[in-house]
Amino acid sequence: MLACYTVLELSFNHRLLELAGDLQWKATSVQLNDIEIWGRVVSGLGLGLLLMRWLDNFVRSRVLLLVMCCALGLFSMWHAQKALVDNIVSRADAQDLAMSWKSQMSTQEALNGRILLRGETLLTSPAPADIRPVMSALWASSVAGLLPEDLESDSGSAQLMSGFFAPQVSQSQLVASYRKTVMTPVVLGASLMFGLLNLCQLFAGSVAWGLTFSGQDRLLQRCKLWLLPALTLVCMGLSWWPGNVWTASAAYRLVASPALWIDQPYLAPFVEWSVRAEPAWADSVAWVHRAMLQNFEFKVPFRHWLGHEGTEPSPLAAPLR
Repeated sequence: MLACYTVLELSFNHRLLELAGDLQWKATSVQLNDIEIWGRVVSGLGLGLLLMRWLDNFVRSRVLLLVMCCALGLFSMWHAQKALVDNIVSRADAQDLAMSWKSQMSTQEALNGRILLRGETLLTSPAPADIRPVMSALWASSVAGLLPEDLESDSGSAQLMSGFFAPQVSQSQLVASYRKTVMTPVVLGASLMFGLLNLCQLFAGSVAWGLTFSGQDRLLQRCKLWLLPALTLVCMGLSWWPGNVWTASAAYRLVASPALWIDQPYLAPFVEWSVRAEPAWADSVAWVHRAMLQNFEFKVPFRHWLGHEGTEPSPLAAPLR
């Protein structure tokens, strides 16, 4: 069960990065709604599997334990994630909406290393391959605490284009853009956290099975209590500690991150965790999604029951005429 969940979670993360980081803006509102719903389900199942381990000694029936924990996990994550995203979006002012739109439109420039934040350099060269998917998806989220004028492009062509092209964007489009900015790190961060915790459970169970199979019962008893915590610390440390050129840049450390923690304290932990940990698993999530789930699209069947309709793509800024 843990192995199946790990495959589902890693594949989901890759699909989320594909949609949220789509630089061609081909992702439709339906696809974004679907991936947000799937995010609550994936996180809920992850929480349910953790609850099964914690409550294993208190419930005798395995079937009852499975149903109860999955139901509680799904209920908790469905409402917690929805409430958090809805609350942040509802508190957004015109400046937040404008910043979200501008930062999403500047994603390509950021990937090319041509963006300055309050004069601080973001990247000295184009983003390396290992962080491009994450940066494409989370660039707008990482600068959500800044003002539109804090973003500067050192590309002459980009400055020239901005003089001739101005976005014609409706209020509903701005809100949708901001929701995407908020939803992506919340869903990705929660999914990744539960995925890694359950992956550690899988590793710990595999080690325990191996020791039992080899007749090392005494060694198993010695390490039983600290095996899972130790694996969890190692896994989280390897995910968080290495960092990357994005999080190590002066623009992120001195400008974007502090501003986000001050202006968006509920969003900041999800962004900080995602931009550091997700690149460490980038190759794994891509391979699992493509090889094992055959690029499963994570669509929601019977979406009309949930009140999610619509097929229009995310709008691009149109030139003034």
